[in-house]
Amino acid sequence: MEPDRKRLIAVGIFAFIGVVLLVAAVVLACTALVAWIAGSSGSPGLSVWEVRGERLENASIIHLTEKDFEQHLALDSVIRGENRAPLPWDLESTPHDDPDERTIGNAPVTYVERSVLIESFGTDFEAQNRPYLEYDGAYYYLLVSIP
Repeated sequence: MEPDRKRLIAVGIFAFIGVVLLVAAVVLACTALVAWIAGSSGSPGLSVWEVRGERLENASIIHLTEKDFEQHLALDSVIRGENRAPLPWDLESTPHDDPDERTIGNAPVTYVERSVLIESFGTDFEAQNRPYLEYDGAYYYLLVSIP
C-alpha cells in the first residue's frame, strides 16, 4: 500500500505542474495575440472639431485649463500647437455637413492616452451627451479613433 500512495502523490504533483504549465501557456498565447493585434492595427488618433451655434446652449461644457493641457499633450498639440490646422467654417466635408463645425486637427495618441482622454472628455453614450471643451472663447469636441 505504501508504494501506491507514493506513486499517487507523484502523479498528483506532476498533474498539478502540468495544469500550471498549460494555464501559463494559454495566458502567454492570449497576451501575445492581443499585443500582436494591437501592434499591427496602428495607433489610435485624436480628432478635434470646433463648434459654434445653438447646440452649445444646453450642453455640458468643460473649461480647459493649463493643467489639462499639461496632462493631455495630444490635446494641447491639436488645440494650441503644431497639429492645429483649422479648416474653413463653410467647408462641405465637415462632419455631417454641418456649417457650424470645422475640423481643427488630428494627432496620434497611445492606447493609454486614448483611455484617459475618453474618461476625461469622452461622450456619454448612454445619455447621448457630448461634453464640449472651451478654451480661449472657442468650443471644441473630440473623438478618439480606435484602429
